[in-house]
Amino acid sequence: MEASLLDLVFLSEKREKVLLSLREGPKSIKEIENSLNYSSTSVQPQIKILKERHLLYREDNKYGLTLIGETIAENMRELVDTLESFENKLDFWNSHRLEGIPLNLLNRISELKHSTFASPLDKSNMFSPHNEFVENIAKSEFVKGISPFIHPLYPKMFLDFAKRGISVSLIVTEPVFERMRTEFRPEMEQFLSLNNTRLYVYEKEMLLSSAVTNCFLSLGLFYSNGTYDHDNDILCFEPEGLRWGEDLFAYYQGMSEEITEI
Repeated sequence: MEASLLDLVFLSEKREKVLLSLREGPKSIKEIENSLNYSSTSVQPQIKILKERHLLYREDNKYGLTLIGETIAENMRELVDTLESFENKLDFWNSHRLEGIPLNLLNRISELKHSTFASPLDKSNMFSPHNEFVENIAKSEFVKGISPFIHPLYPKMFLDFAKRGISVSLIVTEPVFERMRTEFRPEMEQFLSLNNTRLYVYEKEMLLSSAVTNCFLSLGLFYSNGTYDHDNDILCFEPEGLRWGEDLFAYYQGMSEEITEI
């Protein structure tokens, strides 16, 4: 009995890797062996099987993906990237609340595959900004931030960034806005008077914090028990991660009310 395509692809790591390798373009047997670090005896039987099932074609002593093979490989890559994204930080994802991430972006979590963790400037101080956050935001052209909390450094810090010509857009919760309006009124009045600033209020529960610029994305989440994890922010510098961060901001912006004056 002939194996299903699902079994054909996913029950063999070698066949899976051959398909993914050929997404780069047609290769000779030797090129496939070298790219995967497999021996000829390991690769050739898998290529034979894939060719018999019309996922590969041979031309000029090179093997390439058929249209069906290319479609399968493209979708495999997304699935593999998603699995690796979760697996690389599985303890983190399992111990944090993910409800704040809209489903369409959770489905694109593979775009954060090449990310690291950032550390706070002052681990003894709750919500202290992270080293990488402060360093990278200072050299950015714009910043779009989402925050369910406020640190005493934030109002002056973002005001200073805006005065230096950095475009600053912030989305905060109602309790945070009330604190900004009462405890940091002078800074917020100056902030809103500038042409390169925007402030929005999100009325619902906010289960994440985020900052995205043209240089980096920083993402913070709450633990499953409801406390915010101020020790570990996900940090990403890849273009796809930055797009993901901008789409996250746009999602919350669409459900927030803009504030133009205090």
